[in-house]
Amino acid sequence: MSKLMHKLVSDEKLAKNVWAIIIVAFGGAIIYGLPYFRYDYYDAYLEVYHLTDSQMGVFGSILGIFGMVSYLFGGIVADRFSTRTILTVSLIGTGLGGFVHLLPLNFSALVALYAFWGISSLFAFWPCCVKAVRILSGSGDQGKAFGIFEGGRGIAAALMASGAVVAFKIGAGQIDDPIAGMRAAIVFYSVLTIAMGILAWLTVKDGKMEKSDKVTFHGIGELLRMPAVWLIGMVTFCNYVFTQLLYYFTPYMTEILGVSVVLAATIAASKRWFSLFGNVGGGFITDKVGTGRMLLISFLVMSFGTVIMLLLPANSASAIPFVVLFVIIYIFYNVNYAMTWAMMDEGAIPERLSGSAAGLISTIGYLPEIFCSVLAGVLLERSPGVNGYRQIFGFMVAMLLLGAVLVCIWIRYIRKRKNNGTDR
Repeated sequence: MSKLMHKLVSDEKLAKNVWAIIIVAFGGAIIYGLPYFRYDYYDAYLEVYHLTDSQMGVFGSILGIFGMVSYLFGGIVADRFSTRTILTVSLIGTGLGGFVHLLPLNFSALVALYAFWGISSLFAFWPCCVKAVRILSGSGDQGKAFGIFEGGRGIAAALMASGAVVAFKIGAGQIDDPIAGMRAAIVFYSVLTIAMGILAWLTVKDGKMEKSDKVTFHGIGELLRMPAVWLIGMVTFCNYVFTQLLYYFTPYMTEILGVSVVLAATIAASKRWFSLFGNVGGGFITDKVGTGRMLLISFLVMSFGTVIMLLLPANSASAIPFVVLFVIIYIFYNVNYAMTWAMMDEGAIPERLSGSAAGLISTIGYLPEIFCSVLAGVLLERSPGVNGYRQIFGFMVAMLLLGAVLVCIWIRYIRKRKNNGTDR
């Protein structure tokens, strides 16, 4: 396996640390199982907890609000404290929250739980993951490194979601009880998340990580003056609008196209297997053609594919072409999701400030988490059925095209920086 890695990557550092990156990647997928599993079981979740679409959207906004504050300060924490400790505490804390979810919670209690998850899964955890991948790989293989990272996350998410579907089926039993099925899925996610936290403590050694300089406010000011940070943040913003609204493809299949809840959840779980093609394949291609070009292609393919979805008839006959388009879009979405972080190296953001930079970029880029789910809930209640979903998909297309424009600006910025021989 070691010889294979040396053939695939040109950087000795990445080849040596690839397994550490995969462990971080698995943790980076599993921790989000509990805060976001509600989307894969959207209709059942509404029924079990007696919620409206707008109330469901509030949970996403709560995560977004806490995440916005957390990312900003969490990036600084990621640059100052133990990677191993941050990963372990975040995972175990999130898993324990899953057992709280088993209690008979009302809407207010659920809001409090999602607020807790906003801290436990978003605070320093994500900046810590981004920093770890940058430090564990060399400059020449950033695309591959983040491709492997996101590919590992995709595999972990696929395994986790598939296991959750099995747990839901077993819990629901022959009488198809959604409450029992939901409880079984929650227990599965909770146990898995805590187990991953224990594994992270046993396998991720801080001694393997090169220590970065202690971050000061001068360092934060340095990042704020870099155009690359703002451009990456805005590109991430456009991509994350799609991330948040992508989940509504599942209820569209059940409510409009007549697909069963279990089958739709199975499709939602299966799609994650295709992320490997976008993450890893996209990473290898990006290191040859450039981050900007690969991002531009992905944004255009995603927007074109979503437009075709809008034009499909709203009946069961469209189920198969819808799923095929869904998979194609998802592959290119995963190219984007991984390569936006590879932009940090292309934009010459100092490695010593990786955690803080990831925190600042996430503060800008993940703002859609505050409003997207609420917006979608309001649109579905104002325009029930296919019209509401088409408004959601139309908004997605607009943001994808804006992302393409921003990537064009990025390409010009990088070309100008190289021509001027400057790092900024």
